[in-house]
Amino acid sequence: MMFVDDEVNPWIGTGTSPAAIDDFQGDNFDHGGLGFFGGGFIAPAVSGGRPIQVRALPPGTPRWGSAWKEATAHWYNHAFPLNCHGISYAHRNNYLDVDPTYKDAIGRPLIRMTYNYTENDYKMSAFLTEKAVGIARAANARIVGNPQPRRGNFGAGNGGAAHHTGGAIMGTDPATSAVNRYLQSWDASNLFVMGGATFPQNPGHNPTGTIGALTYWSAEAITSQYLKSLGPLVRA
Repeated sequence: MMFVDDEVNPWIGTGTSPAAIDDFQGDNFDHGGLGFFGGGFIAPAVSGGRPIQVRALPPGTPRWGSAWKEATAHWYNHAFPLNCHGISYAHRNNYLDVDPTYKDAIGRPLIRMTYNYTENDYKMSAFLTEKAVGIARAANARIVGNPQPRRGNFGAGNGGAAHHTGGAIMGTDPATSAVNRYLQSWDASNLFVMGGATFPQNPGHNPTGTIGALTYWSAEAITSQYLKSLGPLVRA
């Protein structure tokens, strides 16, 4: 969190439309000696001026009383966070399977996700967070809040907006993937899977744009190829 002298318009945009720093994304930088793969982007996240959810205060501010009120009024439009959004690579210990206990309303087993952060994730998060703190200090922030690199286990309060992808990944081999490059199922040629389930890896950016592009790509293949000659678009 950055606390600055200049006034910040809390309504300038949302947390999903900032200018992103991509210098530390993927292969955009030298990983020599860092001990991890991948990376991510760093971006300010001004997500509105909600008086309850948006109430950033410097470390050490009292939790109540006149000093709390004074700090709340002073820093309300003089603070914003720098967020880090990183890649999460596929890992053997993270997978989907059929839940042995829970079922849907008509008795079908639900999908169970087994997932946790890896050592690569922790090291990458620490690296990105350190870079974000450096940016805040270089920007002459009055106060730089306590950095919060990813630690501990994944959960609703520790990565709940992680945009997980995968589960029906695309590939070139039906033995190691669920759909081909056109998002067509290897097992059922009349089944096309649209969505983040087809991603082999979780990207360093939110998946929405890529999902849209892949959907257009698959739809074009369906209309220009599949409907003219029903069957697999890629031969294994």
